Amino acid sequence: MAGFENPKQLKQNKTKQLRKLEIEGAIKQSLMAYKQGNLRNAKMLVEKAIEAEQGNSFTLGLLATIEKALGNIDRASELFEKSINIDQRNPDILHNYSILLAEKDPSKAVNISNRALAMSPENSYYLERNGYLKWKQGDLDNALESTIKAIELSPDLIDAHLNLGGIFKDLGNLDQALASTLKSLELKSDNSKAHMNLGGIYKDLGNLDQALASTLKSLELKPDNLSALNNLNGFIDQLTLSPSNAQNLTKAYELLINLDNISHSKLSMIFIQTFLPAIQEAAKFNPIISAENNALTNLAGDWRLRKSLTLLIPPHQAIEHFLRRLRKELVGLAANQQVIPEILRALTESLATQCFLNEYVYAQSPEEEVFVNQLIELINDNQNSFNQYLAVLACYAPIYRLSLKQDWLKDYPTSSHESRALIQTQLEEPNEEEKIKSAILTSSVINDAVSSKVKAMYEENPYPRYRYADHTSNSLAKTPSETIKLESTKYNLQFSEELIANHSHPKVLIAGCGTGNQVINASRYKNAQITAIDLSRPSLAYAIRKAEGYNMNNVSFKIIDILHVANLKATFDIIECSGVLHHMEDPGKGISALKSQLAHGGYIKLALYSEIARQQIVEARNQIKQLGFKSTPNGIRDFRQQVFQGQLKELSGLSKIWVDFYSLSECRDLCFHVQEHRFTAESIQHLLDTQGLIFCGFMLPKTIRSSYQEQYPDDSEMTSLENWGEFEKKHPTTFRGMYQFWAYKHS
Repeated sequence: MAGFENPKQLKQNKTKQLRKLEIEGAIKQSLMAYKQGNLRNAKMLVEKAIEAEQGNSFTLGLLATIEKALGNIDRASELFEKSINIDQRNPDILHNYSILLAEKDPSKAVNISNRALAMSPENSYYLERNGYLKWKQGDLDNALESTIKAIELSPDLIDAHLNLGGIFKDLGNLDQALASTLKSLELKSDNSKAHMNLGGIYKDLGNLDQALASTLKSLELKPDNLSALNNLNGFIDQLTLSPSNAQNLTKAYELLINLDNISHSKLSMIFIQTFLPAIQEAAKFNPIISAENNALTNLAGDWRLRKSLTLLIPPHQAIEHFLRRLRKELVGLAANQQVIPEILRALTESLATQCFLNEYVYAQSPEEEVFVNQLIELINDNQNSFNQYLAVLACYAPIYRLSLKQDWLKDYPTSSHESRALIQTQLEEPNEEEKIKSAILTSSVINDAVSSKVKAMYEENPYPRYRYADHTSNSLAKTPSETIKLESTKYNLQFSEELIANHSHPKVLIAGCGTGNQVINASRYKNAQITAIDLSRPSLAYAIRKAEGYNMNNVSFKIIDILHVANLKATFDIIECSGVLHHMEDPGKGISALKSQLAHGGYIKLALYSEIARQQIVEARNQIKQLGFKSTPNGIRDFRQQVFQGQLKELSGLSKIWVDFYSLSECRDLCFHVQEHRFTAESIQHLLDTQGLIFCGFMLPKTIRSSYQEQYPDDSEMTSLENWGEFEKKHPTTFRGMYQFWAYKHS
C-alpha cells in the first residue's frame, strides 16, 4: 500500500543509514587524528571507511595525504592518481598531489597545480604553492605573479612572503628580497627557515656579520637545520674576527669544529685570528714549558685549540714556530725520562695528530734526532713510559711505522677526543688503507713517461691529507643543473634532461681524484653514479676509505691514466678534472681524451694553473733548481727553513700567501712538482676552441663577481674570457693561483 514500506526494506535502509553514519564518523575521526598528528590512527580509520564503501575520491585523497605524511611517497602517489581518476574536479586533491610531486616530478607538479588553480583561481593557498613550484622550476616571472596575487588575497600568508623573498633573491633584487623576508618574520618571528634565508640575503648584500647572526638564530631555533649549517659552512671563511662579531663567530666556530661533514681547512684563518695572540704570549717564555707560563696553561686547557689541531693545519709561520719549539721541549723532557706535565698530555696528543696531518713538515735539529732515537729505545722499556711518551714520539714519526709492542698499543688509554684522534689517524686508518691497497686492481698500463713520474710522486706523498671533507646529505643534494648554475658566473646555461630531472641518475667522472676530496664533494650531485680514477694506489686507498666513511656506495674507483680513459667504455654527463691537466706532458691530449667520454650536452669542470697568479711559484721553482733542493722530505724542510729565515729574499711572501706551504705533500705539489704548465685566459680560450668546448663561466666568490660586473657592466653573462684576462691583470689575486671553470660540450 502506498505510504508504507516493506519491513524488510525498512530494515535494510536503516542499516545503510547506520553504516553511512559510521563511515562519516570514521572519516571525521580520521581527519581529527590527522590534524593532531596521530597518523597511524588516522590511517586505520580512513582505511576502515574505504573498506566499508570501497573508496571514493575524497577518502582515497585523504589516505594519500596521510601516507605522504608517513613518508610512504610511492603509495601516496598511487592513491592520489586513483582519487583523481574517480573525480578530476576536486582542486584540494590536485593541490595536495602537487605538493607530493614537488621533489619527485617538479614538471608534473606544476601541471597539477595549474589544474587546481584553474578550478579555484582565487585560492591564496593554491596560488602560493603554484608560485613556489614555478620558482623551483626556474620560471621566476610566473612564480612572482602567482606569489604576489596570493599575498594580495591573504596578506598574512607567511609562506608566500617567505617564497617571495627567495624569488626576488634569484631575480637579483636583494632589497625586495630583504623586505619580503623581514615581513614573513613580522608574521612569525620564530621561523628557522626565514632566519636562514635572511642570512643568505645578508651574505649576498655583503653584510657578513648580519648574515652570521641570522644564520645562528636559525640554528638556535632548529639545531638540526642542515641547510643553515651548510650555508654557514659556505661563508665562514669570508669572515674576519672583530669585537662586533666575536661572540657569534666563536659560536659558529664551535659548531663547525664539531661537524664531520665539512672541510675544516676553511676555519684556519679564524683559528689564527682567535689563538695567535695567546700563542705569541706563550712563545715569549724560554723554555715554553714553564710553571709561570699561564698563556700555555690556558692554551692547553682550551678544547677548541686542541680539537682544531686534530682537524686543520694553521698556515702561519709564528704558530708553526711555536708548535715546533713546544715539540722540541717535549721530546727533550721525554728522552731524559722527565715527567710531561699532566696539563700538557691532551695538547701533546693533539700536536702529534697535527704533525701527522702536515706530514712532519717541521724542520728537525740534530739534537732532536738524537732525542728521538733515545726515546724509541726508552718507550719499549715499560708500559708506563710507553703510555706517557707515545704521543711525543708520534710528533716525529707515525705510530703505524714504528716497531712498538702491540699489546701495549692496544692498551693505550683512549678516553679523550685527543687520544682517540691520535690512534685513529696514526694507526687504525693507515692500517685500513694498507688492506684497501692490496685489493685495488690496475685498469690499464701506465706507460707515459710524465704520467709515470707523477704516479711515483703521488705514491710517495698522497695528496692532500685531510680528516674531513665537504659532504652533502641526500636531502640537500641538487641536480647537476642547479649545482652548475650556483657555481658558475654565466647565466642562461643550457642543460639536457639528464642534468635537470630530479629522478635521473647522472654519470659523473672524477678524473684524477687523488685522496678523494673531490669525490666527497661530488655528493652535491643528486642521485649521481660516480666513477673516480687516479694513478696512485695509496691516494686511491685513502679516497676509498673516506668515501666508505661517508657511506658513499655510489662510487667506483679505478687506477687508470687519463690518457686511457676510453678503457672505461662509458660516457659521462659530468666530468671533473681539477688540478690534473697542467701536470701532464700535453694538457691538450688529456682534455681531448676526457672530451671523448663526455656525453653530448655534458659539462666538464676544469682547474688549471694561472700564469699571472703563480709568478712567485715560478720564481720558487727556479730557485729550487738553482740551489739544488731535492724533492725529498728533508729537501722540502730545508727549503722551507730558508724561506722562513729570510735567506731567499725573493720568496719572502711565499709563506704568507700560499696555505699549501704548510704541509709536506702540498708544498711538494706547490713548488717541487715534476711537471707544470700554466695558462692565461687567452690560452684557455684557445684550448677550449681546439676541443670544441664552450666556456661556461668561472667558479668565484660573489665579491669577485660583483667587482668584475662593476668594471664590465654590459657583459651580463660574464662570457668574455678576454675581459676576464684584462681583469686578472689588474687584480692578480682574482683566481688565487688557479682558474676553476665550467665548459660545455654542445650536442
